Amino acid sequence: MKLLRKLHWVAFGAFILAAAPQANANQGLTLNETIQQTLMTAEPVRGQAVDKQIFNGKPVLVTFFASW
Repeated sequence: MKLLRKLHWVAFGAFILAAAPQANANQGLTLNETIQQTLMTAEPVRGQAVDKQIFNGKPVLVTFFASW
């Protein structure tokens, strides 16, 4: 029974790896003005508020988290 359960998880993992779409990070992606304004008005949980200088030529990672 344990062997069958392990084989099930291995098959599931192989399926996920084979079926997952490939990520494609393009250099031409930019934040438009609307998105920048929205991010600057968001209230930070920790740290400093977002200002416009953060977006100048630097990559931006926005993480949304919810604990349900």
